[in-house]
Amino acid sequence: MHQVKHVSTMIIGASFLGLGLASRLGRSALVIEPSNGVGNEFIRSFKLSNRKYAPLTASGVELNRELIRRNVTDAEGRFHLPGMMPVLIKHITGQKLDVRMQTQVVEVYPSEGKFEVVCYDASGIRHIVADRLVDTTSRCVTKNQREHVKAKSLNMMLLGSPGTHSEGPSAYTICQGHFPNETVLKFAVDPMDDWITARSKLFDFWLNRPEPLRPCAFVTHADEFDMEFDTIQAQIQPGWDWLPSAYYANPLEAYDQGYNFEVGGRR
Repeated sequence: MHQVKHVSTMIIGASFLGLGLASRLGRSALVIEPSNGVGNEFIRSFKLSNRKYAPLTASGVELNRELIRRNVTDAEGRFHLPGMMPVLIKHITGQKLDVRMQTQVVEVYPSEGKFEVVCYDASGIRHIVADRLVDTTSRCVTKNQREHVKAKSLNMMLLGSPGTHSEGPSAYTICQGHFPNETVLKFAVDPMDDWITARSKLFDFWLNRPEPLRPCAFVTHADEFDMEFDTIQAQIQPGWDWLPSAYYANPLEAYDQGYNFEVGGRR
């Protein structure tokens, strides 16, 4: 028979929201992350915003101080996205959070008020029973929730300063990171577009880009979609919630919202 581990709360996704919640719950929570990175919904999607946010929780304030100390953010709240990941890793180790990377959710079986989660990692199949599930991923890997996707974009990093584009509807917007050479172009795609379709649209757009973008060079595109949602929380069933971290425009706000979330309750 397979060995079954029991945890109080399983958090799916080492997102900013997921890590905020795990920081409050401590060792009673287990975080599983399908990829080899943390904060992907912001860092690997090149998700930038001009919206400034001041953390409200003590843990969020501490995280922000570390970001400022390492020159990863500035007084205006602009972020150097690549520098955020090592700060999050340091936060995980400092808080002694139980985070398991490269662990995929295969299936979830509700049973007698609990949830048996079948996971797959480098060691093979594992079975974990959780009292509560909180899925913070953009794709809601425990149960597909695509109908709540309001918009998404495939973002790219630019080298150079784009000119001012005319007012009115546009396929792209420009966001500025912490440093002058961190210019991100947010290219809107259809919420139903898969990765191949979205990349094809982005490359076609760039080859025929408008005049304000002609002085710029294409450095790289994001590894993840920049997602927007029309819901903060969707209860799949009692004790099983989906809280997309990418709902929030600012990563520190997502962290605070996770820290303040009452597991098993409503916002």
